[in-house]
Formats: sequence, C-alpha cells, structure tokens
Amino acid sequence: MSRSDWTDPAQYEHMRGHEADEFAAEYLIRNDDFAAECGRLASSAIAPGKLAGSPDFAARWGARFHSCR
Repeated sequence: MSRSDWTDPAQYEHMRGHEADEFAAEYLIRNDDFAAECGRLASSAIAPGKLAGSPDFAARWGARFHSCR
C-alpha cells in the first residue's frame, strides 16, 4: 500500500480551515502504530456500547472508541 509523506506540507493542503479535532484525526489515521493498535482493538471482544481500549490507550493517543458490535 502506498503511503503519502506525512512530513510534506502539501499533503495537508486539504485540511485548511479544519478544526483541531479534525486535524488530530487525520494525524492519527496516518500513524502506523495507531492503526496497528486500533486493528488489535477491533479484533478483540468488546461488549456493545462499551469503551474499547485501556486507559493507557487513551493516554497514549488521546482517543477512546465505543464498540460498534
């Protein structure tokens, strides 16, 4: 899979005018470590409506997710 160069300012031109949380989400989805950890969370058994990930995950990434299952 081809990955864009996250250090290239031109890659973020489409983000002009976005709010900080939108920019943060863009950063996270481009981070290989975050994507890998989310993949592990997605494959774990989590009760519907419960928060996925440990408090360490939230501290590390500044994000928590509710289970979709």
